[in-house]
Amino acid sequence: MHVVTLNFHGNPNVGLYGYCGEVDGKRLCLLGEQLNDDDEAQIAEALDAELHHLTIAGTPMPGVFLAGNSHTLLVPAIAFDREHQHLTKLGFPVKVFHSRLTCFGNNIVTNDHGCLVNPDFSDTEMDDLRDLLGVPVKRIEIAGLKTPGACVVLNGKRGVIHRDAAAHEIAMVKETLKLDELEPASVNLGSPFVRAGILNNDQGFVVSDASGGPEIVHLEQSLGYGDRNEG
Repeated sequence: MHVVTLNFHGNPNVGLYGYCGEVDGKRLCLLGEQLNDDDEAQIAEALDAELHHLTIAGTPMPGVFLAGNSHTLLVPAIAFDREHQHLTKLGFPVKVFHSRLTCFGNNIVTNDHGCLVNPDFSDTEMDDLRDLLGVPVKRIEIAGLKTPGACVVLNGKRGVIHRDAAAHEIAMVKETLKLDELEPASVNLGSPFVRAGILNNDQGFVVSDASGGPEIVHLEQSLGYGDRNEG
């Protein structure tokens, strides 16, 4: 099983309430919400990951505030010391990034090849991000929005993007992040904010049951999970 359809306490924006990462070859999933045992077991199985519960800045939304690649996990300065300590204890390469744009999950999309950010980041912040992440950093708007992190979901060399992204925006994301495939998509019966509706890693993904069947199949195929043989 690599796809799970469920809500978090009735909320379809499952991507906001979780963050997936890998530390020393071990897959971890950070959940801001405590779910029932059955739901957490399904998530752990689909993602083949250890689940840990963690708030950021006292909120249950790690997916909103965290962004990073295999070298660095960016954490906003508004996060509490105990939250930094928890992430460090789990083995994440935590780096505090000082910016007024604290919702890094919405404002930044990055991997080990590049980084695309909200155009409102200053030149100094752009330089800091290059140093922290170790990759080229560029500004971008997607479909008229300044929040590329909310508009893109990645899985290795594949991804999905806001359904109304322009061709030149798709090309820029593919080139900067070195992607082979990047498909327009939606979640939750038409929402273009794909990051809010998906929690994923290289093994599978969680999506709200508010998403339609065709949407889920498209996400599965576009992100590469549909290529796998079951059983």
